This record gives sequence, C-alpha cells and structure tokens, in this order.
Amino acid sequence: MAEHEHCCGYEHEHPHGADGDAGCHCSGSGSELVRFSVTAPDDLLRRFDEQIGRRGDVANRSEAVRDLIRASIAKEQMRTPDEHVIGSLTMIYDHHTGDLTRRLDEVQHDYTDEIVSTMHVHLDHHNCLEILALKGRGERVYELADRLLGLRGVKHGELTCAATKQSLGL
Repeated sequence: MAEHEHCCGYEHEHPHGADGDAGCHCSGSGSELVRFSVTAPDDLLRRFDEQIGRRGDVANRSEAVRDLIRASIAKEQMRTPDEHVIGSLTMIYDHHTGDLTRRLDEVQHDYTDEIVSTMHVHLDHHNCLEILALKGRGERVYELADRLLGLRGVKHGELTCAATKQSLGL
C-alpha cells in the first residue's frame, strides 16, 4: 500500500488494482468511481473553483461535482408527484436563442391548469427573468418545470414547492 492522492481527492492508503484509483470507495457510495468529462466556459469554471475555495469543506473539483450530483438526487427524491403542490418556477433565459420564446409559450399553453400567474422582466437586451406561480398535482407541476428548464437557452432555473396539501392541512 502506498499513501498518495488519487481521484477521490483524499490522501490516504489503500491497495491499488490494475485500474489505478477506480477501486477506491472513498466517496462514501461504495461503488467504483467513473471518470467523465464536462465542458464549461472558462469564466464559469473559474467562478466554480473560487466557490470551492471559499467553502473549504471540499477537497477538489471532483468532490464538489459529486456533492452537486448528490444534492440533485436528494432534491429529486423529495418530489411528491401524487400530492397537491403550490410553488414557483423562476427562469433566466436568453430570448435571442433560436425560437426559445415560442417554445416557452408552447409548453406553458400545455399547462394552463397548473399556471396561476406569470411575471416577465426584461433584465437587459438579451436576458429575461420569468416567474411562474404554480399549483396542481405534483406530477404535472414537476413535468412542467422539467420541460421548461430543459429548453436550450434557459440559463438558470429553480422550482420551489412552497407547500403541499398535507403541509397546509387542507
């Protein structure tokens, strides 16, 4: 055994197999690590690295990405598709991206029962902020959010479910 830094980002001892670090189970998941690549703009990656540095609780970029993946999975598990939910969907997008504005409208027209209200704000010449107030069966609300946030040109988005039928005591 040799002490070294390997792809899990921690210095410690463990046996090496022929596959190098692939047998390391340091991420806490108990499964083998898989290497993949991500393409990102320089400025976005620089800002991400700065954030990692400020947090201080993350060993490296790989662990920070694993943290983001775990958080995304945990958030997905909190969905309540069979409950009545209310919430908001916030999106920032570049309205000059292809036919994004038409596609956003098209999707929203498929969910008129779930959309209570919308607010549209022009942030600058290219970017818009859109906020949708939503209510309805969780499955439909989550489906709407997934469809809108998955459109090319949507730069950022977040669905926040503020309450469910059960938590409001209705």
